[in-house]
Amino acid sequence: MALRCLFVVQGEGRGHLTQAMALRGLLCEAGHEVTGVVVGKSRGRRIPSFFHDAFAGPVRTVASPGFVSDAANQSVRPWATLGRELCRVPQFWRSLTTLRTLIDRHDPDVVINFFEPLGGLYALRYRTTVPVVAVGHQYMFLHEAYRFPEGRSVERWGTCAFARLTAYGAARCLALSLYPVREGGNSARLRVLPPLLRGAVLEQPRGAPEPFFLVYILNRGYAEAVIRWHEQNPTVPLHCFWDRPDAAPTEAYDDTLTFHQLHDRTFLALMARCRGLVSTAGFESIAEAMYLDTPVQVVPVEGHYEQFCNAVDAVRAGAGVRSSGFDMDRLRRALPREGAVGERFRAWVRRARHRFVHEIEAVAAQRGEAASASVSVANPDVLERPEG
Repeated sequence: MALRCLFVVQGEGRGHLTQAMALRGLLCEAGHEVTGVVVGKSRGRRIPSFFHDAFAGPVRTVASPGFVSDAANQSVRPWATLGRELCRVPQFWRSLTTLRTLIDRHDPDVVINFFEPLGGLYALRYRTTVPVVAVGHQYMFLHEAYRFPEGRSVERWGTCAFARLTAYGAARCLALSLYPVREGGNSARLRVLPPLLRGAVLEQPRGAPEPFFLVYILNRGYAEAVIRWHEQNPTVPLHCFWDRPDAAPTEAYDDTLTFHQLHDRTFLALMARCRGLVSTAGFESIAEAMYLDTPVQVVPVEGHYEQFCNAVDAVRAGAGVRSSGFDMDRLRRALPREGAVGERFRAWVRRARHRFVHEIEAVAAQRGEAASASVSVANPDVLERPEG
């Protein structure tokens, strides 16, 4: 039976957006339908046009929590974030009302939540019979086999608590990982799966790299650091993608440095051809680079514990190196990379792609079985047939 699915997506960064695009493709190939998309959007963030273009129907945005950056737009301020978001609670309350209206209108068989906190808050506020599947690499933090960096126990606790909040009430959590780990253990509802990569990534050609570096910066304040390094190394070609709402689609700083607004296909094409990727430590960019055999230098956003964990995990998985700043010399010294992990990683991605649809179908089937059992119990003719 074809399933009707409603997506609820966190709009911070690009990772959850592209994961939603990839899963839509897998679901449609299996004959299912995504009837609606809701994106939680924080202040200062813009949902890229390529995400809107990927879905047949309209994409609805609602106010959602987000990080507060410093004046230079380079680091996260945790306490300022908490203070601002507490003041916005009335907006989030209205967002929950909107989400309830949309769920009632679409009447989905399953809601798929891509790490949007409103999904967990919705389950806390309302009782719903629609099952939820939570998707995100952050659910690896809840797996007993995950190895956290040493120290920062308070940040570790807060990160795990937030992951649990987003998955509150979920029938299943699909934890995306850069490498296979054993399943079972501390959570019967947790499944470990490979990164959700779009077909456009899998179709990119791989070959001899060209002599330029690709840069991706989540916070546009890092552009100044990129420019400083470029001015000291003007002969090294750089293509830099940023999230700057007032910028042109493409801006040439000079002959060897070009800034681009985020565009999915252009970014992937350049990633497949570049000598290396220098990026903030977003999970999705790391996974795409590993699939394309592109070495990475990850720069976790200061004050962003999740990105710090991603950076350590990327090095552990053999993706490349990590650093505290956008100094591309760190990556240049690491090239060429020894012992590329690309083929093993590609096998992990391809082998388990079918499981995403299988897990969602299984959750929806459990709901159908529960409904059938409820009808049977309510109908005495099913329990006891009259004689004769």
